[in-house]
Amino acid sequence: MDNKYNNGRLGREHEEENTEGMSEQERMRRREELDDRASASDGRPRSGDPFEARSRDTHRYEKGDMDMSVKADLPHGASGHGALDSKNLPKSTPGWRILIQELIADKLALFSLIIFVLITSYVFGLTMFLDRQTIVAVDLFAINEPPNEEFRLGTDYGGRDIFGQLIIGTRNSLAIGILVTAMSVGFGIAYGVVSGYFGGQIDNMMMRVVDFFMVLPFLMVIIVFVTISPSYNIFTFSLIMAAFLWTGTARLVRSLAIQEKELDYINASRTMGSSHLKIVFTQMMPNLIGIIIVNSTLSLAANIGIESGLSFIGFGFPEDYPSLGTLMAYATNSQTLQHRWWIWVPAAVLILLMMLCVRNIGEALRRAGDARQRQA
Repeated sequence: MDNKYNNGRLGREHEEENTEGMSEQERMRRREELDDRASASDGRPRSGDPFEARSRDTHRYEKGDMDMSVKADLPHGASGHGALDSKNLPKSTPGWRILIQELIADKLALFSLIIFVLITSYVFGLTMFLDRQTIVAVDLFAINEPPNEEFRLGTDYGGRDIFGQLIIGTRNSLAIGILVTAMSVGFGIAYGVVSGYFGGQIDNMMMRVVDFFMVLPFLMVIIVFVTISPSYNIFTFSLIMAAFLWTGTARLVRSLAIQEKELDYINASRTMGSSHLKIVFTQMMPNLIGIIIVNSTLSLAANIGIESGLSFIGFGFPEDYPSLGTLMAYATNSQTLQHRWWIWVPAAVLILLMMLCVRNIGEALRRAGDARQRQA
C-alpha cells in the first residue's frame, strides 16, 4: 500500500511538471484529477468528498487485518470466537462452596461445627432411651453421691442421677433455643419485610410498635407471664420468650428491605405488574436469606443463654423438667458450690461450649456471606 501511494505521488509530481503553460484554472482542475486518481489507487479519501472518505475509511481493512486486531484485544491464551463464548467467562462460586472453603480455612469454626453436631446427635439420640420419670424420681438412699460406677456424674440432694438430668436438660435447652429462634425470627422477618417494603405510614405505625416492645424490660415481663401461667410446657415457655425477642430481627430485616426495594430489579418487577407477594418472596427474600441465617445462628446462642438464665433464677422449668439452667441453679447453695462440683460444673461447661460453638459457626457464616457479596 505504501508503494502504491509513493508511486502515485511520484506520478502526480511528474505530471504537475508538465502543466507549465496552462492557465490557473486548468492547472487546479488537473491537480484535482491527479488527487482523485491517487486516492482511488491507495484507498485514501478523495479531496472535497467527506462522506465518501468516511465510507472508504470504514471498509479499508481486510478480513485478515480485522482478525489480527480482534486477537490483539483478547486475553492471553484465548483465540477465535471461542474466547468470546460464555463458557470461557469467569463463573461465580456457589454459596455452599464458599461456606465449605470458609470452614476449611477457619479451623476453629470447623471444630466448633463438629463438636456441636456431636453434642446434638448424642443428646437427641440418647434421650430416646431415657425415661424422664425415672430420671427425676427421688431416691433417698443415694443423696449427694459423688460420681461412681452406678451414677456417672453422681446425684443431687434428691438422689436423682445428674447424668440423666444433664442429657435431658441439654435436649430441653436446645429445643427451647431452636423453637424460640424459629418463632421469633420467622415473625420478625414477616414484620420487617412488610414494614420496610411498603414504607410510609405503614412503616411508621409498625415501627412504633417495635419501639414499645424494645423499651419493655422483657426479662421482667417474661418472669411475670411465667409466674401467672398456671401450667406451662416447652411450647408455652418458648412462645412467651419469642413474644419479646422478635424486635431485633424485625429492625434488621426492615433496614435490608428498605435498601432492596430501591434497586432496579424491584422497580422493573413493579413496572411489569408483579404482585407484592411475588416480589417479596421470589425476588427480595433470596437476597436477604444469607444475612438472616447469620442473625438466626447468633440468636440461637443468645436464646440458649436466656433460657438458662431464667431457669437459674427459678423462673424457667420446674425440677421435674430439667434443663441446663436448673442444674446450674443448684450452685446457689454454698455447700453444693464448694463441695459438690459434679452437680453444676458439667452443666456450666456444656452451656459455655454450646454457646461458643454456635457463635463460631455464625461468624463463619457471616464471613462466607461477605465473601459472596464481594464476589457478586
